[in-house]
Amino acid sequence: MSTLKIDLQLNQGSAPWSQLRDAGIAAEQAGFGALWNLDHLSGSAFGSDSMMECFTSLAAWASVTTTIGLGTLVTNVMNREPGLLANIVSSIQQISGDRLTLGIGAGAAPNTSFSAEQDALGISLLPKMADRHNRLAEVVDIMRSIWAENRDERFAGFPRPAQEPPIIVGVNSMALAIRAGQITDGVNTRFNHPDRGVLLAAARDASGDRPGFDTSVWSWFEPEYADADHSFHKELLAEGVTRLIMFERGAPDVAAIASTSKYLR
Repeated sequence: MSTLKIDLQLNQGSAPWSQLRDAGIAAEQAGFGALWNLDHLSGSAFGSDSMMECFTSLAAWASVTTTIGLGTLVTNVMNREPGLLANIVSSIQQISGDRLTLGIGAGAAPNTSFSAEQDALGISLLPKMADRHNRLAEVVDIMRSIWAENRDERFAGFPRPAQEPPIIVGVNSMALAIRAGQITDGVNTRFNHPDRGVLLAAARDASGDRPGFDTSVWSWFEPEYADADHSFHKELLAEGVTRLIMFERGAPDVAAIASTSKYLR
């Protein structure tokens, strides 16, 4: 019988670290499969006056938990050079004991409502969607070449994860869903995307229906969605969704997170 993994995503710009720390510990104790965060450089997109850096906060959560998975939903591949990202990921894997899933995204075009933080910092963005998709694939290739057992000698001394993390891609288009299915370990799309089921099915088909290929959906945080008898839970399972990542966009409600345990145990 298929089961749906239930994960939690937090907005690390929504609260001070002490509250985020307690929320991460509560998520582990409640039985969530993984704890995810955002890769934003500014809190402005969420009405916050700050935003903790993505991988710094993951490392902090790794240090106060022991079993819960950790993930990025999603890392913009334009925010860091591929070699730096490979180094960071290797470091997080070492700190966490190989608990990371690396979620990546192709990012937005320049001078759009979604690119203000990159534009402000002078981070170069690619205007054409096809070029952004190609860059995402290139970043995956570069990271894997740095991590490879038979890697080029110029990478000697660069950290290599003991266990290469699964890589999943946030997708909103058929083209990227198919590309991600071909080259990565899974995809994620939003719960209310009009083509949700079609995108996930296309990615799964492009993967060759590989065992373990991750087809996940994110939704807003509703503890009841974790209930196997809930209609939304059943709907996702019927579509072949393997993982639900519930996003608590405001300050984490530690009590509500803890209360979800009744559906997870």
